[in-house]
Amino acid sequence: MLSLILTAACGSIEKYDLQRTSQFRQLDSAMNSCLENQGKNAEQLAGLNQQLDSITAVLDEMQQESKAVPAPVVERVEVCTVEESKPEPLKLVIGRMEQVWMPDLQLNFPARIDTGAETASLSARNIELFERNSKKWVRFEVVHPETGEPIPMERRRKRSVLILQATSAEPERRAVVELGVTIGHISQIAEFTLSDRSHLDHQLLIGRNILQDVMIVDVSRINLAPPQPHESAL
Repeated sequence: MLSLILTAACGSIEKYDLQRTSQFRQLDSAMNSCLENQGKNAEQLAGLNQQLDSITAVLDEMQQESKAVPAPVVERVEVCTVEESKPEPLKLVIGRMEQVWMPDLQLNFPARIDTGAETASLSARNIELFERNSKKWVRFEVVHPETGEPIPMERRRKRSVLILQATSAEPERRAVVELGVTIGHISQIAEFTLSDRSHLDHQLLIGRNILQDVMIVDVSRINLAPPQPHESAL
């Protein structure tokens, strides 16, 4: 009986050992396979790391080259705006003598054009200074250029000037008034000095204050501007 029990027990032990051995073998095989896979994965990872290192090195090299290349110089281009120049108005060409319309007197006067005179001058007689409403005025007479009749006038005195004559050592003080004047198609209000010009050929002298910027004088000719035998728009 005992022998049978021992025999059965030994058989069971032997069978158990065989099962354990088979399990150990399967576990060992699985572990070996796992280790083999880990090795392959490690090799693949090492390969990827090498590729990453190569890419990083290339990027670093490109970055260094980009720093070495100087930045392009952008030249500043200034844009100049060219304004269209407006044509200058045509200036009136006049001669050394002209017929000048004086609207305040409603008369044409033969006038001498003098580019050397700063201010125009009108021949006047019986010049008298007086005050009106606390303002300085001047009373004078202008001789009609055709009939010789005296024409009385009164005008506000704008100022006085000292004129040095070549025939006199003492300067002459003259009153200055404003009068309308028309030469050709050009009309304006201008200053005139008043003095007795009866000893001269022309009652009226036109100076630079009337000529400037609007007229050109051709001294070789006379009476280029058409006379204005009518009242000026002034």
